[in-house]
Amino acid sequence: MTSKISNKLKQERKNQYINRSFSDFKNELLNYANEKFSNQNRDFSEASLGGMLLDFAAIVGDSLSFYAEQQFNELNYETATVTDNIISHLRNAGIKSNNNSPSSVNVTFFIEINAKTDNNGRRVPNLSLAPLIKEGTELTSNSGINFTLVENIDFSEGFFQEVGDEEDDVIETFILSKKGLCISGQVSNENISFASGSQQDFLSYELSNEDVSDIILVVDDELNVYHEVDYLSQNTVYKKVENSNDSYLEIIPATHRFIREVNFANGRTTIRFGNGNGLVLKDNILDNPEDLLLPLKQTEYFSDKSLDPNKLINSNSLGISPAGKRVQIRYRHGGGLDHNVIIGDINEIDKLYITFPYSNNIEDDEEEFIGIRNSIEVFNEEEAIGGSDGLELDELKLQIPNAMKSQSRIITHEDLIGRIYTMPTNFGKINKAAAIDNPYSNGSKDLYVVCKDVNNFYVNASDAIKANLSKYLNEYRLIGDNFNILDVSIFNFGIKLEIRVASGFDIETVRSDLAFRIVENMRFDNLQIGEAIDTNGIINVALNTDGVTAVLTNQENIVMTKSETDEFVDEDTDNVLSYNNNLFDPISSYDEGFIYPEPGGIFEMRYTAQDIEIIVN
Repeated sequence: MTSKISNKLKQERKNQYINRSFSDFKNELLNYANEKFSNQNRDFSEASLGGMLLDFAAIVGDSLSFYAEQQFNELNYETATVTDNIISHLRNAGIKSNNNSPSSVNVTFFIEINAKTDNNGRRVPNLSLAPLIKEGTELTSNSGINFTLVENIDFSEGFFQEVGDEEDDVIETFILSKKGLCISGQVSNENISFASGSQQDFLSYELSNEDVSDIILVVDDELNVYHEVDYLSQNTVYKKVENSNDSYLEIIPATHRFIREVNFANGRTTIRFGNGNGLVLKDNILDNPEDLLLPLKQTEYFSDKSLDPNKLINSNSLGISPAGKRVQIRYRHGGGLDHNVIIGDINEIDKLYITFPYSNNIEDDEEEFIGIRNSIEVFNEEEAIGGSDGLELDELKLQIPNAMKSQSRIITHEDLIGRIYTMPTNFGKINKAAAIDNPYSNGSKDLYVVCKDVNNFYVNASDAIKANLSKYLNEYRLIGDNFNILDVSIFNFGIKLEIRVASGFDIETVRSDLAFRIVENMRFDNLQIGEAIDTNGIINVALNTDGVTAVLTNQENIVMTKSETDEFVDEDTDNVLSYNNNLFDPISSYDEGFIYPEPGGIFEMRYTAQDIEIIVN
């Protein structure tokens, strides 16, 4: 019995820190018993009472050492298996969410506006009637996915125009079009009232919906706006201020603030507030930045000064509590691969928020306003990109090294990649990224990024995703650093193997087993940008498959390129299965068992069931 338990502990033991086994404990106990108790008992054989007592004591020691080793394993994120411990490692690494992410897309808005004659006698759009379609306007796709406009669309400038109605060769109306960035997901509002007696508590509220991607607004009944921070001791936030075509960052005090906590088990989001009472605001706690930066007057020297933005507020509290107040929370939730809708799927407006700020005669122009409202149409000329399903805990563990390397500034390639992979989900989702030094500029890096579409295939990032990524990285880059965001060349490929099967094996069984083992062991879905296909590994998998005696295909001929000319109809679904049109030459790309893509390229096997061809000789 004890030997069975000992063998089981050996099988389950991964890392041994104490370096003691059942035999070690038993031998040490036997030496101790022979030395200390030789006069009382000389028989410690397997069948004796003394041998039984030694076994009992040894198995207790072995069990305790096993559990101690398990506890040591839980201290390392790579070997941790307990869910709560894995979640602790994720939080320590700064990974905050495993929620589904929304997609984003530039949607084109069309309006019909009356024409007028300008000073040169030309017919032009009457821009005094130009509308401002406001952020928050809600759209719906044919597939039932909701999208929200996240920026104002001003039709007074930057639009494309074409002729609308004409009468007697005179242009009566123009069709104006302009794109606006939209993000998928449902916008919800919730209200919560906190008791006034809970002033010193860190009040919290769990939102009703899962997969929260963005907290749009948190405001109480006194119109105090609460800012989201990374931690409650963070006293300031950076606010973006728009000025004409430029945007500036301004440091503002976050006296009212909250943090967001995501439950990895159920996907729910909890908002947690500070515990201050707000009375210190009456003591003018806001410092003058000049006191922190300017050297003393009438001095001929000064030491280096570094501004800690946290010094702009001198407060011992962790944010003002909303105790005794009613708080309104507006947030966006939802996401997933099915949010990557196809071209032309977004064509309906659910809620339209529109103003006409340039009209001087609002009452006289009311009829024209109604006509413009009724003429508005929407259409997405590109597919939505960036939506992805949430990762499981085991998949999130793989993100810990990147998250731990991330800094508040981008210094190395690892910092850059880590920052991209931890980009907030409301900016979209980058699936793979790679950074390469630009050969023509020391301060520039070529950044290759690729996303996935609704079919889980690689697709180049849309302009909206690139714009989001550029704005996001701009907050962390060093002055003088430049990032060139480039498209990835996607190369589809297949595998063709000719093998010899041993007698006595069913050919179809060997063929299906080999195809399954290639997919299972090679994990082509994990290939990174610039990573090669390992034909040595493919041959190794084949030769270690039961029934396979030889691989007859030359290594440089194992991998085949796939392109648009290889598309076919799936007999089971009647769907056309297509490929990218990028071509590569496996033979010229072959080097000692590895087939490399061109710089900035990535390999993709689209249809594993059809793209692996196994021929039995």
